[in-house]
Amino acid sequence: MLTVDEWITMRDLDRKGVSVSEIARQTGRDRKTVRKVLTSETPQLERKPAEVRGSKLAPFREYLDQRIKEGCLNGNVLLEEISKRGYAGKISILRGILTPLRAELRRQREATERFETGPGKQAQVDWGEFGKIWDSTTGRRRKVYGFLFTLGYSRAQYLEFVVSCDLEHFLACHLGALSALGIPEKILYDNLKTGILGRRPDGSPVLPGRFADFALYYGYTPTYCRPYRPRTKGKVERGIGYVRQNFWVRVAAEVERGELELDGLNGRAKGWVSEVANVRVHGTHGEVVSVRYAEEVSYLGKVDGRPRYDTSYQSVRRAGRDGRLSYRGQIYQVPLEQALSQITVSESLDGVVTLRTREGVVLGQPSAMALGGKATLEQPREPLARAEERPERPHLRIISEMPVVETRDLAVYEEVARGVAGG
Repeated sequence: MLTVDEWITMRDLDRKGVSVSEIARQTGRDRKTVRKVLTSETPQLERKPAEVRGSKLAPFREYLDQRIKEGCLNGNVLLEEISKRGYAGKISILRGILTPLRAELRRQREATERFETGPGKQAQVDWGEFGKIWDSTTGRRRKVYGFLFTLGYSRAQYLEFVVSCDLEHFLACHLGALSALGIPEKILYDNLKTGILGRRPDGSPVLPGRFADFALYYGYTPTYCRPYRPRTKGKVERGIGYVRQNFWVRVAAEVERGELELDGLNGRAKGWVSEVANVRVHGTHGEVVSVRYAEEVSYLGKVDGRPRYDTSYQSVRRAGRDGRLSYRGQIYQVPLEQALSQITVSESLDGVVTLRTREGVVLGQPSAMALGGKATLEQPREPLARAEERPERPHLRIISEMPVVETRDLAVYEEVARGVAGG
């Protein structure tokens, strides 16, 4: 049933410039109903369905109401129960009662109360898949994913495209967003694998180790939607749709033709965010996003002033007796004093490999630690050449005198054979 509050809410959203489709999504009503409300001057409320009187179900209505309150909406079960009590009608009459009740319950389940947060309190994060993009370094097309970070109060956005949604890229995208916009008190996530491993019996989330460490390092609290309730993350869910409809349509043809690769795509995305997304009048709060963000920015933490969190791939290798170790098909040489010790191999997302001892000393650049770790730690040593790249060695030829074999007439062999047979 349409209430007076719903009628007022729809009219208020319309005055703020919210579209009919968006009003329908927020209120859980059909677009036709929304249009009727917007064109009427006074509330025209839906009437309650007329009570079924004089029908075969009338004597059983009290029993049916009680069973429906208990949660039973299965027509076959209810028909079986009231038939035992003397009902002689068909299930079609019963369905006439159950159908609108089911529709109302479904609307109540899907309707989500809008939850607004104060400045600096919350941000929301989500991934979106955007087809494939040409990668000239590998000579093939790769899946491309969009990472969207949206501040809850201002709706300011950060958008970045990557070719993997693993934990390392996930953390790197976070670092880009926190550097560009600031650090809120909480960040809300869906139950994505990179952000949550599972839940304990009490419902508390179990976080991946590096992800929990990243959140502690930058001082925010990860929070999660209830399972199967992604609508509680609606700000960024709608943001992904906005990216598809407003940004992706501008670049999709170039990406498809291979004319726009990842770096160029991210350059275009950055320009679109600053020139379009963050300067528009938002349909919910009715203000310019950048103006609202200017109010929020003082409530957000800053990334500046602390060392950058290492988002590279991390693995441990054991050096051999000769100080060599293997990583991704390459052989690396470390000092012999590190032979048979564990070496940490770090590979940045752009492929730069760094080797460190267990104590954190960067091998090949000992001066980097003397400078307090501020020097750029590049690849410590060139990997040894692969077997196919080594210069060919001349093959040794072994030359020896061959034995001289006496030449005999075949008759000699025949005579020997006859002698053997006769014996």
